[in-house]
Amino acid sequence: MSQQYPSLLACFIAERRNLVRYLTGRTGCSATAEDLLQDAWLKLNRLQSGELVDNPLAYLRRMATNLAIDDARANARRLLDPLEIESLLEVPDEAPNAEQATSDQQQLQRLAEILEELPARRRELFLAARLEGQPHKVLAQRFGVSLRTVELEVRRALDHCALRLRQQSEGLAPARHDTMPTP
Repeated sequence: MSQQYPSLLACFIAERRNLVRYLTGRTGCSATAEDLLQDAWLKLNRLQSGELVDNPLAYLRRMATNLAIDDARANARRLLDPLEIESLLEVPDEAPNAEQATSDQQQLQRLAEILEELPARRRELFLAARLEGQPHKVLAQRFGVSLRTVELEVRRALDHCALRLRQQSEGLAPARHDTMPTP
């Protein structure tokens, strides 16, 4: 089914679907085939218009083949070597080890004990604000206190916890919690 085309561009337009199908088979990807055809189109536009080609279809197929070969070579250079793959697979495990998990559990237990030292309202405000994420304005309404009181209670609870945790880590005797001011 040999057809004569007046120019390479006319042949390209007429045979575009066949070229896409051919390049998709060569590359395994229709998007890559479309990209390669775009490259072919740009090359054809750069050719001197006076150049005559005896067989435009064979010329286009050879051009498509060459572009597919060039693309395969470029992709082969992009492959990772075994050392690169191994280094990518060596992701450090961020999960705590047994010792760290035990230490964290003990710290949580100490914090729970320290929270029990707080006056009831201060503890409830602190837990609602910090653990439940309740806004201070909502807590002020819920507890029937001013916004400033909520802020002070949460701050005092936080200061108390930080002080007691520091004392425990340094092995110091605890300060008496009944001397802590309450509004």
